[in-house]
Amino acid sequence: MKPKVFINSIHKNIKNNMDSYHFIKEDIEMIDDSIDVKRKIKDIFDSTSFVYKSRVDILLKNGNHIIEDIIAIKDNNLITLNGNKIDIDNIIDIKKAL
Repeated sequence: MKPKVFINSIHKNIKNNMDSYHFIKEDIEMIDDSIDVKRKIKDIFDSTSFVYKSRVDILLKNGNHIIEDIIAIKDNNLITLNGNKIDIDNIIDIKKAL
């Protein structure tokens, strides 16, 4: 015989905790992405294979995918071997090109 337990019925949809959790999670991911790109750039320049340039594969916020030889960082920009500047804030992902 099972004991009878009173269960109060709830007639409305309660999801306030789920909304708060998702909002906070999305906010943290955006911050982590910008830190992650800067960390990747620092790792490329700190690697033992970096002598004076490094060929990298860059994905920009506008969807462009470029492969460039980078030589330096100055004023939140990557300086390429051709003298072009790429704003670090516009980079979604960066990795060493093969």
